[in-house]
Amino acid sequence: MVLINWEKRKNPTKEEISNFSSENDVSQILGELLMSRGLTKKADIGDFIHTDIAGLQDPFGLHDMDKALDIIDQAIQNESKIAIYGDYDADGVTSTSIMKLTLQRLGVKPIFYIPDRFKDGYGPNLDVYKFLADQNIDLLITVDNGVSGKEQIKYLKDRGIKVIVTDHHDLPDELPEADAIVHPTIPGFEYTCPYLSGAGVAFKIADALLGDDALDLIDIAAIGTIADSVPLLGENRVIVTEGLKRMADNKHVGLSALIEKCDLKINQMTEEDIGFKVAPRINALGRLANASSGVELLTTGDESFAKEIVDETEDINSKRQDLVAFAFDDSQVQIKEQKNSGVLVLKSDKWHQGILGIVASRAVEQEHKPTLVLQYDEDSGLYKGSGRSPEGFNLFDALNAHKELFAGFGGHAQACGFSIGKDELEKLVPLLQTEPEKQNFDPTGPMTKLYDLNLNISDLNFDLIKEIDQLAPFGMGNPKPVIKLSNVSLSEPRSIGKDGTHLKTDVVDKNHKIGAIGFGMYSKIDSLNTNACDVYGELGVNEWRGRKNLQLMLDDFQASAEGMKINQMSDIYIDYRNKQISGSILNKFDAIVFFNETYYEAANRAHPQVKLIMYNDSFSGQNVLVYDRPHNLDLFKEFISKNSFEHVALYFHTDLTSRYLGPDMSAMKNFLKYLYTHQNVKADGMELVAEYLQYKKSDIDFYLKVFLELDFVKIVDGFVEKANASQQRELIESPTYLKRLQRNDVEKILIESDFDSLLSWISDFCHS
Repeated sequence: MVLINWEKRKNPTKEEISNFSSENDVSQILGELLMSRGLTKKADIGDFIHTDIAGLQDPFGLHDMDKALDIIDQAIQNESKIAIYGDYDADGVTSTSIMKLTLQRLGVKPIFYIPDRFKDGYGPNLDVYKFLADQNIDLLITVDNGVSGKEQIKYLKDRGIKVIVTDHHDLPDELPEADAIVHPTIPGFEYTCPYLSGAGVAFKIADALLGDDALDLIDIAAIGTIADSVPLLGENRVIVTEGLKRMADNKHVGLSALIEKCDLKINQMTEEDIGFKVAPRINALGRLANASSGVELLTTGDESFAKEIVDETEDINSKRQDLVAFAFDDSQVQIKEQKNSGVLVLKSDKWHQGILGIVASRAVEQEHKPTLVLQYDEDSGLYKGSGRSPEGFNLFDALNAHKELFAGFGGHAQACGFSIGKDELEKLVPLLQTEPEKQNFDPTGPMTKLYDLNLNISDLNFDLIKEIDQLAPFGMGNPKPVIKLSNVSLSEPRSIGKDGTHLKTDVVDKNHKIGAIGFGMYSKIDSLNTNACDVYGELGVNEWRGRKNLQLMLDDFQASAEGMKINQMSDIYIDYRNKQISGSILNKFDAIVFFNETYYEAANRAHPQVKLIMYNDSFSGQNVLVYDRPHNLDLFKEFISKNSFEHVALYFHTDLTSRYLGPDMSAMKNFLKYLYTHQNVKADGMELVAEYLQYKKSDIDFYLKVFLELDFVKIVDGFVEKANASQQRELIESPTYLKRLQRNDVEKILIESDFDSLLSWISDFCHS
């Protein structure tokens, strides 16, 4: 497991939070979250919290939007043949679907082509472009790709075919000579939301062509936006927020069937439902089959056909899950063999090409190392692979430094795809091991993550979820707030899931608990050798059989500073407080320590062969047993601080039959009032007084002794009388009362506390 250093995203003072929250009329929790996200202006706060359709921007703010519309209008008027060229992931499938439905609304029947991951590869493919040109198309519209297709687009232009590129990926050094390029980051024409997804760009074209009718497609745009992990900021928040709202009223029978198959409530859809249930199923089509069926699913009006595709999609997704599980399990041997490598290179001819990127991602999550996962393709004689890397390591730069070895290569800092020959791979592997040092990246070092709120379990409730959800939708650029629970324990941890790798537990403190789930975290329990830990996670709701319960989705747990301190102390101190002590056990210690001479003398008579000492004696012994309890904590502190030991067993014996109780102030007042209002109360007749007042005789004796010491009463000729005290006295001025308080402290800290709490106290106040 990778060690994580958790840091608070922002650390405003309580006063700053209070002032900010008051000024902006929000709760302090929401105020702190807004401040941590840099949302400090009223206008920005309003737009962020109250995201609605009014936040959609003018589509003509996008580069070449006017040109694209003129070309499409002309193609419609001329009854031209239009083709849409998309991509095989969820963003590409949703982009293609939006463009197809938009053109159909305008009376056009476009053809579309989703490249095959295995035959066509990613992005523009010249052979496919030739095929489409031979279909006598007049216009090609690319979605979620195309900006890097300079040569391929030139081919179409040379054949007299118009091309509209709609894309959002990083711009190449040279743009293609398309008739229009609709892209949010063209220099000089940067759009107000530069991080639109491919589906987002396609939706903006629909917005320009259809006006308000385009809102019927915003739910599909929301899926692509979430699936592509673009920042959920600005207009992306509007697309996702509005798309989720309108999903219940969507007119796409295929989407409704898919949501039903995922066992989701269509009128309560969240970004997590899309990200973890809907999008992976669409992505699975492109990983194992051809994703064209995904476009058919999202654009069909035939319910029975939609259900057929959904059933096929479910089967493919289940197969994808099995293939990933097999490949990842199979990779563990290679991962162990490469434990000293800075970059993992995992390969097998048994793994499916379509799931290599997922396996790489899981390996990165597990090992915190850049990872390449490859499968040998017999048809091409090349290894086809995907790479992923953790934050802090630029995988693109690392591979690009050796680009001459690749038959094909592309990607970005944290992900890439490539193909490479066998001989070149052998040359590449040792070269890659030098890259982490070049980038000052230590794969064995801790990674830094951010949390947002430091709370107690008692602070977690459904109202808090409502507060947090005001910042939804969550995703890239707007992560779901991570909560830290300090000095808590994990109770009854157990493994769940098919492979038993997931953790189900309760997070508990002294008075409260909350259920928690940690995916892939069960093995980490073995490394937690203390009860006191810090837990990090997101607050959610677990609904089961109609009942809703709070649940924490764990991101991490680790021994707290308190827990590590207790671990160190537990190597020295041993809990004997509830053990039976025999003479044979006493012989095993170098010395037996006493605080009370009465016990010391009794033990000396009973065990003359054992070394017995008083707490303030000098001695040289490494293994000692503290036999009895001190009457105040200072004596124990003195003993611990002036001596060093290898092991100390804490027995803390006493002959007292009940614990030390705090004095009952009301009872003391009643007793004093009784003495002041009654005459002839004999000092040796307190048993009758105790019986009358229904107090314990021992308590009456204690109270009387305190009153005498404070001159509240006096004894004259054997009778208790009111004294003529000339000054106000505090109870603590009574030595007897003070001693009782000290004994209460001893009882509370040394006897009643659990052993971890006792060790923490010893460490904080006594141990040196």
